[in-house]
Amino acid sequence: MTHALQRFIRLCARRSATGSPGQEREHTDATMLLPLLPLILFIIGSTEPTPTSTITYQYDDPATGLVLTCDRCPPGSYMLAHCSARTRTVCAPCPPGHFTQRWNYLSRCLYCSVACGENQVVKEECSPLRNTVCECRRGYYMYYDLCRRHSECSPGHGVALRGSAYQNTVCEKCPRGTYSPGGSSGAACASHTDCASRGLVLLLKGTDWHDNLCATCQELQAGGGLQLLRGILPDFFGRQKINKNKLVRFVKKSLLRRHHGASVPRDPLAHIGEWCKNADETELRKLPAMLRRSNLHHIAEKLEKKLNIVTNVSPCDPESAVKSESRTVLGPSTE
Repeated sequence: MTHALQRFIRLCARRSATGSPGQEREHTDATMLLPLLPLILFIIGSTEPTPTSTITYQYDDPATGLVLTCDRCPPGSYMLAHCSARTRTVCAPCPPGHFTQRWNYLSRCLYCSVACGENQVVKEECSPLRNTVCECRRGYYMYYDLCRRHSECSPGHGVALRGSAYQNTVCEKCPRGTYSPGGSSGAACASHTDCASRGLVLLLKGTDWHDNLCATCQELQAGGGLQLLRGILPDFFGRQKINKNKLVRFVKKSLLRRHHGASVPRDPLAHIGEWCKNADETELRKLPAMLRRSNLHHIAEKLEKKLNIVTNVSPCDPESAVKSESRTVLGPSTE
């Protein structure tokens, strides 16, 4: 508390006293100080939060042997010379490429960081008051002291909250009537396409991981149903819970037969996806049988259902697609 405020309070406490000329004078002084009360309180409020120890330091003066209380240098500067019994601390501004962030008595400023860490970019350039500020680059977030890639949502799950430099992607399960093929850190669940509103035939009802498959009568006449199914087969296999060893055996036994000496790829799912894109219609129709030969019966059965739906639709009878599917798939499938 400042001396002025202490005196002001003392005078106010005695302002009601009367009698002697001295007491009347103190009463007058208190009245004159009253308009200064806001200023006094402001000065106290602006100075008291900073403890003296943060802006001063103790220095053993070799010239006198005394312990002196010297002023620290403000942020953005450094101590050029200690104080003495007659002079104050001499401070100098930080040169380019250097900084000090706090009150200090450093003999030199700190070096700015010249480079950010792995998968980081500069958010704010270095200044005399602060070091270079780095953050994770786009597509990454800070996890402890490392930048990690944003997680991709799995099939059937869409992005509820996009990842930032400080938070990972937040995924949510796609609600009824929506889907997401997964493999994205930025795409939310999308609504199933309304085939009828576009004058198209509903060929295969959508699930939480693929859209409704819609087709025109012309596409169905040209056998386009199988071609549309081809487009979701890579995601179909990615959706299944298959032991990796079984998957490798399936690829080696059924998909690499024509390539003698070919090595099994490290990513069998990627190889299956590529095979599905390039296989002819006859090979696609044989796919369930190929799965059964590798003892993947459950997956073969699910794929066969979808094949039957898309290949048994009457070319220009929109109702047949819906009827065929209703006989095979009960409700919105997640397979």
